[in-house]
Amino acid sequence: MKNAFRWMHEQEGQESQRKRVTLRVLAICLLMVLMALPGTGPIRAQAASQPVTISSCTLTSTTKLQVTASCSKISQISGDRCYLFSLPYMASKISGTDKPLVSVKKAKRMTFTVKKKKSTLRTMLDRRFVVAQKSGSSYKIISNYRYITNPGRLASYRYKFPTATSKKGLQVAADMIEDAQELNVRHSTINILFNLTMAGPGEQNASVSIPFKYKGKTYWYSKAAIYSYDAMLKGLKANNAVVSAILLLGYRSDLKDLIAPSGREGGHNYYAWNTQSKAAREKIEACITFLAQRYSASNGANGRIVNWIVGNEVNNYKVWNYGGRLPFNTYINLYESAFRLTYNCVSSVYSNARVYISLDHLWNVNTVDGTYPAKDVLTAFAKAISSHGYIPWNLAYHPYGSPLTEPAFWKNENQWTRNDLNTPVINMNNISLLCRFVKERYGQATRIILSEQGYTSKQNGKNVSKTQAAAIVYSYYLTEKEDMIDSFIMNRHVDHTVEEAQGLALGLWTNSRTEWADTKKPSWDVFKYMDTSKSPSVASSYLKEIGAASWAQLVGTYNAKLYAKTSLSDGVIEPVSGYKKTASITSNWQPYGAVTSVNKVSGGYRIVHNGSLNPNRLWGIAQTFKKKQAFEKNPYFCLTADIRGAAAKSAVVKIRFYAGDKIFDAQRAIVGGKAQKLRVNLSKWPYRKSITHIRIGIAPVKGGWSGSAYANITGICRSR
Repeated sequence: MKNAFRWMHEQEGQESQRKRVTLRVLAICLLMVLMALPGTGPIRAQAASQPVTISSCTLTSTTKLQVTASCSKISQISGDRCYLFSLPYMASKISGTDKPLVSVKKAKRMTFTVKKKKSTLRTMLDRRFVVAQKSGSSYKIISNYRYITNPGRLASYRYKFPTATSKKGLQVAADMIEDAQELNVRHSTINILFNLTMAGPGEQNASVSIPFKYKGKTYWYSKAAIYSYDAMLKGLKANNAVVSAILLLGYRSDLKDLIAPSGREGGHNYYAWNTQSKAAREKIEACITFLAQRYSASNGANGRIVNWIVGNEVNNYKVWNYGGRLPFNTYINLYESAFRLTYNCVSSVYSNARVYISLDHLWNVNTVDGTYPAKDVLTAFAKAISSHGYIPWNLAYHPYGSPLTEPAFWKNENQWTRNDLNTPVINMNNISLLCRFVKERYGQATRIILSEQGYTSKQNGKNVSKTQAAAIVYSYYLTEKEDMIDSFIMNRHVDHTVEEAQGLALGLWTNSRTEWADTKKPSWDVFKYMDTSKSPSVASSYLKEIGAASWAQLVGTYNAKLYAKTSLSDGVIEPVSGYKKTASITSNWQPYGAVTSVNKVSGGYRIVHNGSLNPNRLWGIAQTFKKKQAFEKNPYFCLTADIRGAAAKSAVVKIRFYAGDKIFDAQRAIVGGKAQKLRVNLSKWPYRKSITHIRIGIAPVKGGWSGSAYANITGICRSR
């Protein structure tokens, strides 16, 4: 697992050095000179009027397709019958080899029913359905085209879409998954890059790659990439986090065919997908289908993904979704086809999967080269989706501050956030505007996730970590009250050196190199507790940073109960001279965190620390109980800890108890190098009767660990 985490950490650093920062800062500087104007995209050209209109194209069972159509001008149709065809993607004419699927007598209202095997219908998800008339021995299209709009009818997995405990989320650092669990992260994202996932020409073998058959062909996927995704997703699933995958296409010379033909040049972070070529489409379809099957399973054996984000900030096409310099409508159609491809793949595996368009905060700004206003893109995209056969879509929005280097978004210093739809920017200062726009225009079923935003803790060389913490909790409070928003996901977990060089220290941790966690910031505690009953007490000290007397003054519907989502109680670990075992605990402890090995010793376990990983990662043992453990009659949890190799000669023991989704935390710093008896009193915790999981973790006080650090944890028991 350590290799998987390390591979992911290093590859993410190499592939995405977050050029976002430089480009965004430049954009903001430019925009402070230029006046932000409302964007107006061209109107989509309408096809010539046809006598027949297909109104629906749906699967009524796993073996039956039904297409309904209406005819306004029957006299214009030659012959007595109308014919239904399915054409290859992008085809606009019926070829001499195409055969009708079925025909019906022409009428004002017509229903075409097609019966096929489930496997055959699956291959038809990307085909265009049209109605034609027969003229002699040839056929002519006399209708609009439609795609199948409910591929979920074919899905093997149909479980209910998961509901998270709260809307709190974080883009988790790959080597800090245990910290994310301690923070009770409820939502997260994971970048999945096709160019890293697809095996290279010399890697298409079972020793380094995983084979997958799709439409009669075998495709190969890198074990290093897939196992890194597994490791991250399993860790997030252990916290019941709702995960969104961001599907991205980076540049790789042997995969240029996957890039839209007009965009095949280096120098861009990510690229628009080539959906026109059958071979390229099937490569992308195969990859997404493989991922959906692996990460949609009911048992979540490899982790779980339920949200799929197509691209990143696609209104900023030059940097994040480059397909060349395309006309606006051509670009929208290109993106819509990639979105529909993704929807077909994931929802035909898991019926309740959600798919999202990604947009940045530049709502009405059209003065930046290579960027369309987010509002224009959203409006045109929604229109395209509806015109080709409506499928549910959702919005992954990035409400960064303006400028990015100002964490105090509420100040609105550049006056770029207003409360009308002509506002240049929508961020947390006017986020309710976005919610109203989406709800009124597209309905409440169209969901919003705030999948990326962050606030710096450094500004012009000054420490503004308190302002950062205030911004995070204020943003969370605003998010939790909005019924259109499902999550608020912070970027990032640990400061990144590339972003720091641009004046952005966005993490909850400082770093000692690239993205290597070093020291917790005040925002770490704020983030951990802002969705618990401790939220009011933790957040109150940051009101003065905002200049307010109360949270009710800032958040009109503020009620402390709204934010007490996570049941988290804090206790203490007590040192004792001795304890008596009055009840045992099931002994099936497993390695947890940064561990090389766990071996049984007399009365317990020796846990060997993995010194190659981040020293701030928790390490220890954990156990999930098949039979719930009761601490009602025996309310003390006891153990003896002997920790060796702490650089500071002392270490922190952290013990977490779960009763389902209810949590009890206890911790204590102890001197290393000698055995110490410890206990936790659970007598006042109301959920002590049904403990489902216990984690025993070890963290440094400071300075990390020696290369031979280990801990002996013995005498684990219950006591009264």
